Amino acid sequence: MADIEQCLRKMQKIYQQDPVNAVRSQNFIQTLHAYVEDDLNEHLSNKAKRKKIRVVREAHLFGSYKAKDEDLAVVDPINGPLITVGVRSQMSSVAKNALTYYQDIIGECISLQERFPMTVMGYVYLHPYQELIADQKTPDHERWAKLYASISNRDDRLYKNQVGSYDQFAYMVVDFKDPHLKIRDDIVKSAVPKIDMQISTLVPRLVQTFINRNIWLADYFTNDEVETPENEVETPEN
Repeated sequence: MADIEQCLRKMQKIYQQDPVNAVRSQNFIQTLHAYVEDDLNEHLSNKAKRKKIRVVREAHLFGSYKAKDEDLAVVDPINGPLITVGVRSQMSSVAKNALTYYQDIIGECISLQERFPMTVMGYVYLHPYQELIADQKTPDHERWAKLYASISNRDDRLYKNQVGSYDQFAYMVVDFKDPHLKIRDDIVKSAVPKIDMQISTLVPRLVQTFINRNIWLADYFTNDEVETPENEVETPEN
């Protein structure tokens, strides 16, 4: 099972060794990519793997206006992206830059949804509980939680005509200064009590959305709600 605590400890170590280089070199965020990638792979069924469906990093996808290297995508070799996940961290200058990045991720969402309306799209956004650079203010996490919630939970019946909202979103507020590396889901839940934005449930939520949207392809994934028994006899394929 993908281990988020182990992932965060690696991220903390990378960042503490060299904060500037950790962000510029992508080593820091790639650790979070690896966690989500492992979680997606664990949910792929054996049937999907036999059909050569796989999780791809930096998947080169054609959007409505230009190509986009999506951080992670579950890709069918014939039918294209089934699930995509964008991943971003912002460890400093949150108040200064977060709105610009917010606009960017909405634009990315629109571009891909116009071309792939049935693809299930997710996003992970990480902020530190307190910015790790001295003299920076603690981010207004409640504000960002509400903003990210406003572009999540795309309507599962009207999705073909709705762009600009992700199907599922994870907003991570991580206290890197706490010895136990707490994920402050309590802050996020307080701001948006009716929407699940936990990283621990992101992939199961994406998988369930895919199954709801493509019920005839439910056996491509395993999930807590919909599991394919190991001894199930599959219908012969033509």
